[in-house]
Amino acid sequence: MSFASAPLSDLTSNRTGHFSARKRSKRALPDLPQFYYHANFCDMLSSVDRLYGDILDPDAQSFLNGFAALPFPAQCAYVRMVGRKGFVFDSAKLSYPEIDRIAVQIKCLRESGFIRSIPKSHHTDYLSVLTKPELIAVMEQHLCKSAFKRSWKKDALIDVALAHINADDLTPPARFIMQGRRDTLRYLSYLYFGKIEDNLQPLTMRDLGLVKTRKYEGDITPRFDDSACAKAAYFYASALHDFRHGTDAQITTLIDSVKAWPKAACDISAAGRDKLLHKLGGLSERLSDVDTALSLYRLSDSPLCNERRIRLLYARNTGDDREAVKAELETLIDNPGSDGEHDFASDFYARKYQKKRTSQVTDMLRRATRIGLDDAHRAAPERAAKAYYNAQGYDTYRSENGPWRMLFGLLFWDMLFGDQAHIHSDFERMPTALKSGSFYDDNSKAIEERLSLIPDKKRLLLYLLKITTQYHGHGNAIFRWSSAMLDRVKVLINHADPDGLISIMRLTAQNYTATKDGYPDLMLLKDGTISFVEIKAEGDVIRRNQLTRFKQLRVAGFKVDIVCIDWIVDPNQIYVVVDIETTGGRAAGHRITEIGAVKMQGDHVIDEWQSLINPQRPIPEHITRLTGITDAMVADAPIFAEIADDFAAFMGDAIFVAHNVNFDYGFIKAEYGRLERHFRFPKLCTVASMRKLYSGHKSYSLKNLTQAYAIDLSSHHRALCDAKAAAELLVLVNAKRRDDLA
Repeated sequence: MSFASAPLSDLTSNRTGHFSARKRSKRALPDLPQFYYHANFCDMLSSVDRLYGDILDPDAQSFLNGFAALPFPAQCAYVRMVGRKGFVFDSAKLSYPEIDRIAVQIKCLRESGFIRSIPKSHHTDYLSVLTKPELIAVMEQHLCKSAFKRSWKKDALIDVALAHINADDLTPPARFIMQGRRDTLRYLSYLYFGKIEDNLQPLTMRDLGLVKTRKYEGDITPRFDDSACAKAAYFYASALHDFRHGTDAQITTLIDSVKAWPKAACDISAAGRDKLLHKLGGLSERLSDVDTALSLYRLSDSPLCNERRIRLLYARNTGDDREAVKAELETLIDNPGSDGEHDFASDFYARKYQKKRTSQVTDMLRRATRIGLDDAHRAAPERAAKAYYNAQGYDTYRSENGPWRMLFGLLFWDMLFGDQAHIHSDFERMPTALKSGSFYDDNSKAIEERLSLIPDKKRLLLYLLKITTQYHGHGNAIFRWSSAMLDRVKVLINHADPDGLISIMRLTAQNYTATKDGYPDLMLLKDGTISFVEIKAEGDVIRRNQLTRFKQLRVAGFKVDIVCIDWIVDPNQIYVVVDIETTGGRAAGHRITEIGAVKMQGDHVIDEWQSLINPQRPIPEHITRLTGITDAMVADAPIFAEIADDFAAFMGDAIFVAHNVNFDYGFIKAEYGRLERHFRFPKLCTVASMRKLYSGHKSYSLKNLTQAYAIDLSSHHRALCDAKAAAELLVLVNAKRRDDLA
């Protein structure tokens, strides 16, 4: 089947009515051809027809045939409506410069069933599309004026209208129309994208370069082999979408109709069904409807539903339930559906039936190493721990899931994305075999051969370099391309036990969904030995997937520790107290003229740094009067780029301190940003800290506080003098912090 498309000249040269998003992006975006939306829609329908034509139901076939038979302008009008928000429109307000005689096209679409009048069941959508004055006019026709106020917001007016106007009494004017064949289009879109999409935005985002689509060597293959599989998968995908976005009535209807749900005929529909049952069961629990929750959980044998069912049965506290739970736990321990399910079953069994007083998670936290880090690092505990281990002589890397997933993706790239992979759409970033869990079974021989590369580190690195060079930047949902992460992969390969790496990569291939995350935060290297550390601050918990991953890593021979942080005022912590002078008050529009910085360890000054800076623009007169810094003084001073390395070295791994810290930090960060460099440090504000710890002052300006505490401020509004004064305030702040944390 062929779908009508615009003449080539229209698609390439005519720019009237083109899509432009430059205002929403820092970089220039391409101008799209006039009828780009129509070409995209036709490409989507052609792909669906080619891949699924043999299994499409009569409604889908009728849609394809009917759209192909429409005149080109009518096709464009329909696609324009499909791309808009919602599905009810005032046709009088539809106007597109590239579509002639829009009223004629709407008449054609109505006659062919692609648009329709608004039925009574959609009166909510009709009211929502009205402007506020139009809505008020409708309400005045049906309600007394005392029932509402014209000043109310539109949402409140709609609520009153829905509550007091009978749907049978609402007759939308003929100009109001609704998108027809909506569910059929949604089904065709699902076959193309593999998920529910309410509009064609992904296609436009791709054309604008804002979304990377997959690049691969093989042909696109159908996701489903028969209509039953496709329809069942679509049902569960739609139900999950409606669960997130639908009304309470829709969700209630979904639960009540559970016996009529289609059979889960393939892995995709089975996964969707299990997820839906778990979501609906959880909702029923939150509504205290335990019986309904149990009935839903019983329909699935997924680990999540099994766990919730067991917990609910045990909580009912009847003898029969307790015995049934015990028997089921013993079955799961002997034959678990996953490592996580085994961990849950064995832990729950030990605590409930063997009277073990604490959980595995509690036991792990109690055995954890504890380290003291300065309280100013609370906002970034992993970063603080990294600095701590660097100071202990380790090479420390933020790792978590990144290096493991990158190694997996690069190692098996050809099997995941090459010509042997089953690719169902340009937009499908996650290989189907990983989602379904069939990747290892489908490729076991090739996977084992590839794993045999790991002991030969040089050969493995050359292979990964080849893959990286060939496919760098190609979109995928496994890892993000990053030179820093690739360096961590190299560290992992060069220093980890090869048998351990083989074990983890094999587990990942066998069940990617269950093993893709939960890895420790930090990777440590010292004396050629690699180890891993999970950082837990106050209030953090060990998640189930983390518990499983730590066990897997330890079984594979890796050293994995959990480290808990005690927040203290560290007497050895380095602070750099900073003050700047500027040409004005906004970092985006003004520049720095002077930086003064005082380095402190504990309560002692150990170094100072100061420099005038040429702002490369005139200094306003009122700024000169305030600071005393003139254009002549900075004329021969270095520009910021010339002092950037020196100041960054002075900062080291310190905590950035300032009086009104976001002002100074924001300006300096902006200066490094202009150099395309990062500036990221933990911050401490002496204004906020003094206000919190030393209450009662009428003003917390630097001048007033220095007077109150007899601190020298002889050259106020010169950077180094102000930094020294703020450093004295830091001493006061830390004294109180020590008392509060004692």
